[in-house]
Amino acid sequence: MNKLKWITNALAALMIVLAAVGSLCTAVTQKAMDAQLYSGMSRQAVMDTLGVTDAMDVSAQTTAYIGMTDEEQSSFAQGIVSFMKGETDMQPDVLNEREQQHMRDVRDLVLLARKVSQICLTIAAGLAVVIAWTGAQEKRRGMPLGTLAGVVFIAAFVGLIAIMINSRGFEALFIRFHELFFANDLWLLNPQTDILIRMMPQLLFERAAMDVAAKALQTFMIVYIMLCAVYFIIGGMIRRNLTERENQ
Repeated sequence: MNKLKWITNALAALMIVLAAVGSLCTAVTQKAMDAQLYSGMSRQAVMDTLGVTDAMDVSAQTTAYIGMTDEEQSSFAQGIVSFMKGETDMQPDVLNEREQQHMRDVRDLVLLARKVSQICLTIAAGLAVVIAWTGAQEKRRGMPLGTLAGVVFIAAFVGLIAIMINSRGFEALFIRFHELFFANDLWLLNPQTDILIRMMPQLLFERAAMDVAAKALQTFMIVYIMLCAVYFIIGGMIRRNLTERENQ
């Protein structure tokens, strides 16, 4: 394999990995800025966690446990979304100081994820142009084998996460995530005093994680198709230009 082919495959693998990271960060950002996460999904997760089955008692028990009615929580959810987008500050009349500071940490992480998403997807698009140029100079036409290496790497990583969840449980991985991404212990909330942990039980995060995984996969497939289109269109243009030069 010549040097140019090695470079093309290495860049192609990197492009796929960056596209996957960008897709995941996009999915995380969208979920964190979805009002349903803090309202409808939250109340359903609380109902299921409490094991409420009586339809006549569902709303009353959920409201009593969380400390907010459905309407109050819906309004609060809209406030959280505005806060996550960096448009407003957190509402001090609902959350205590510890909860507010933790939410600021979460917002910073979400906004960082949005920036990482933009950077990764932009670089991935740039790499698609680069490998279109390097790949156009090869006789074999098609996506570089490096893209397969990138997909295999991603699949192995996802498989490792699945194994860890299966062996240690979601809670252990969830705690490890917080220890890794937060420099303080503000995420250790008390359901007796903190409304935030009451409205966001572990079950909610498990379901949100599944939604994020599905959205990330969907986004990755769309991005992958677009990158392939860029590669083939620009690569075709370069090939025709090279052929015309050779024929002159």
